[in-house]
Amino acid sequence: MINLSVQDEFDGNGKIDELRSAIGKSFSDNRSSTLNSRLVSISDDGDRAYTEEVKSEYSNRVPKSGIKSQPSWLVWNGMFY
Repeated sequence: MINLSVQDEFDGNGKIDELRSAIGKSFSDNRSSTLNSRLVSISDDGDRAYTEEVKSEYSNRVPKSGIKSQPSWLVWNGMFY
C-alpha cells in the first residue's frame, strides 16, 4: 500500500489530518488481541500510527500493554473505511 503522505500529496484528501483529529478514539483493529485499539498518535510525516489495545465490549480478553506502531493507511482503513 502507498503511504498516506504520498496519497495526500496526489489526491489532496487530507487523510493524515483526518487521523490526527481522531487521536484518542477507538477503532476495530484486526491486529489487536482484543480486536480493538485506540489511536495514540501519528508520526510527524504521517506514515506511522501509534496505537494501544483497549478492552472490547464483545470479549473478555485483557488488552496487552504497550504502544504498537502500524502503517497509518491501515489504521485509517480501520477507522474510516
